[in-house]
Amino acid sequence: MLLFVSAVGNAAGQGFQGGLRGAVKDAGGVVPGVELTLTNEATNKKRSTTTNDRGEYVFASVEPGTYKVTATLQGYKTVDQSGIRIGTQTFIVLEVGALAESITVVGQSPVIETANASQGTVLDSSALQTLPAPGRNAFMIGVTVPTVIPTGDTQFNRQQDQTNASLLSLGGGTRRGNNYTLDGVPITDMRNRASANPTIEALEDLKVQVHTYDAEMARTGGGTFNTTAKSGTNLMHGSAFFQMRPVWGQENNYFSKIAGLAKPNSPYYLGGGGLGGPIVKNRTFFFFATENYHDVQTRNATTLMPTAAERAGDFSKTTNASGAPVIIFDPVTRQPFANNVIPAGRINSVAAAMLKYLP
Repeated sequence: MLLFVSAVGNAAGQGFQGGLRGAVKDAGGVVPGVELTLTNEATNKKRSTTTNDRGEYVFASVEPGTYKVTATLQGYKTVDQSGIRIGTQTFIVLEVGALAESITVVGQSPVIETANASQGTVLDSSALQTLPAPGRNAFMIGVTVPTVIPTGDTQFNRQQDQTNASLLSLGGGTRRGNNYTLDGVPITDMRNRASANPTIEALEDLKVQVHTYDAEMARTGGGTFNTTAKSGTNLMHGSAFFQMRPVWGQENNYFSKIAGLAKPNSPYYLGGGGLGGPIVKNRTFFFFATENYHDVQTRNATTLMPTAAERAGDFSKTTNASGAPVIIFDPVTRQPFANNVIPAGRINSVAAAMLKYLP
């Protein structure tokens, strides 16, 4: 008896879940009535179905993760296929022996998806954690996929920067011409930006689809970033990170140093993490993630403040860079004020009051 398994995407609008379908056959043809059990290896959640009269079966709306499929039928051996990744769009062919024998198959290399034309690259949580991430921005890790090109200013590759996180060109398409989803929910705003940048600690995987994708992933002329959030499992698991750039570890600007200016007080701290586990084993789970940054930046600016005479309306000694007088004109008559002095009665009282707040 042969069990053919394929992991494919379902047909729900903007769906983030996957599906599992296949057929069971033996040497004599299709085998109806085979009981199949799908088990999430992390949470031990189970779902069951039975092959129809054509030996076919379907598991629809399956959340991303790693699963085990068990096939049982009286007179045949039990087959356990583990290591099946939902959402990877992979065909798996299992051999099932006869009589009371049993076999266990652990993982197989994925082959070409033939159930639909949708293709994409899946970056799982391990890849998201280990690959370089500019500014800890998950979408920027998508540049590891062919034809995904960053088009923004690299200094703004930051987790909290929605604008630059969306300046990616997929498959030669225009930047900001892509679609972003989180657990199947569109997070693309009216300016074609990702309205939320989920922290890497909270993501189970990120699927990047370029060129070919289902009609469910509409509203894009470039490609799609489909992210899936993590969930808790039967085991407590978590992660934490911390980055810092304290003032004592920074060098002073060269020009500030030669000018005798002190090093600016501009520290940077970034930290966060995630924690998940069971509330009721095999039934209810939780997962929480957070990320926080503290960034103090200083800027140098040069501004000319009015002199005491100018604050009183006397511009008789005000000159430009070449030393020529700066002529002050009456806005009503368009004639120069006498001696370049604005009469006290013509000075706006509100403006005069605001001048008191200038150094």
